[in-house]
Amino acid sequence: MNTVINLNEESNNDNKKFCNFKGFLKEKKPKKIEFIIAIIANIIFLYIVNNLMAWNISFIADSLIDILWILNISIIANIMANIIYLIYYSEWLRAVSQIILNILGFWVAYSLYVVFPFNFSNILYDYSVVFALIVAMIALVIASVVEVARLVLKFVLKVEK
Repeated sequence: MNTVINLNEESNNDNKKFCNFKGFLKEKKPKKIEFIIAIIANIIFLYIVNNLMAWNISFIADSLIDILWILNISIIANIMANIIYLIYYSEWLRAVSQIILNILGFWVAYSLYVVFPFNFSNILYDYSVVFALIVAMIALVIASVVEVARLVLKFVLKVEK
């Protein structure tokens, strides 16, 4: 059964009341330069993360090594996703990859929260970072739910813009 829900002006009023997703499903057209900038930024971030221990930064604890692997996986996944977008971009691919990247991002935030590889001299900094990590985890869960909903509406239920 291939049912397409049409949300154009010609749609009947009942359909509009039931499924008013025009703004929710609308996506801006990405530019290739955005992917290139993201690749460069992630390569720089990868270099920084992997050299923090060598730089002997006072507030970075040795326990960073315990979570370095998930940081690297997440950053490399972001680089790979943007390289793929440069070669081939489609909305369904972006939606699926964004869900995967959100899950990795949550895993990174959770790992940072659990291991907490920071030694701040002020307890207020500790609590601020813990609060920021909790907010990030909540935001990533919400973003993932939104991406799944958009993916289902757009490509499974075939709701049109």
